[in-house]
Amino acid sequence: MSDPRTVVSLAGIAAFGACVGSFLNVVAYRLPRECMSVVKPRSRCPKCTRWIAWYDNLPVISWLLLRGRCRGCGLGISARYPLVEAATALLFVATAWLTMPTRALADPIAAGGEWAAFALRALTVSVLFVLSIIDFDWEILPDQLTLGGLCAAPVMVFFVPALQPSDGGVGHWVVAGRTLSDALGNGGTAVVHGLIAGGGAALFLWLVGWLGSKAFKKDAMGLGDVKMLAAMGALLGFWSFLALAIAVVSGALIGTALKICGKGSYIRFGPFLACGAWAVLIDGATVFDMWIDAVHWLGEMLRRPK
Repeated sequence: MSDPRTVVSLAGIAAFGACVGSFLNVVAYRLPRECMSVVKPRSRCPKCTRWIAWYDNLPVISWLLLRGRCRGCGLGISARYPLVEAATALLFVATAWLTMPTRALADPIAAGGEWAAFALRALTVSVLFVLSIIDFDWEILPDQLTLGGLCAAPVMVFFVPALQPSDGGVGHWVVAGRTLSDALGNGGTAVVHGLIAGGGAALFLWLVGWLGSKAFKKDAMGLGDVKMLAAMGALLGFWSFLALAIAVVSGALIGTALKICGKGSYIRFGPFLACGAWAVLIDGATVFDMWIDAVHWLGEMLRRPK
């Protein structure tokens, strides 16, 4: 990263990510409160009702300059606001660094295709992040985001098929004497792949939840998780099953740790689905190889004589 143009690009991405994070704070607060719009009115202090000026609403910087307090009445401002802004900036930078070639970061004008793909990945990361925050706070996954993502994903992969790690072999299916990829092109094939995978993944998770409800005599899986996985499948294709596997394993480990620590065993599944989706979105093939290596290592450990 010695090229100063790359540094400038990443700095710009970080600044943009922080601004998006500021908006995600608004969405996470207002969207679950269905009587509030995420667009208007402007933000204001809940105590003195003073409208927050633009210079007091700069991501991270304003919170630090104001020392976490309202300029008008001194009411404390939660540290979560700058943390969400900083986390979004870091997610954007990490996504760009891990998915974009160095030449694209160094010369954005000459690499419009890579930047278009990054823009859609950044949009996906933003939705996953705000879904995680809302699920953690409210234990819900709003339809506006899950079903909205389900509608947007086919359009996204049609124009940028590279968002899917691969077509899962669907492109080789023969229809009327032609392969699907020849008949529909890469974009059309990605849409078909995503719709099949999204429907299959959602049905699988719904069945798991239904069986769990019968076994434990209580709801074991919310429909919000099913809708979220359907949207993930529409975007990632069959790789969404890998994202689901990552979510299940990581959720089980965290849940077990919390239970051992006496913090309860109930966990929100949305944030773990989001982590799995982000990992696959970055580099599904590498994540799959790591998963196979981990399974192989675990098998070797279990076969060792005691």
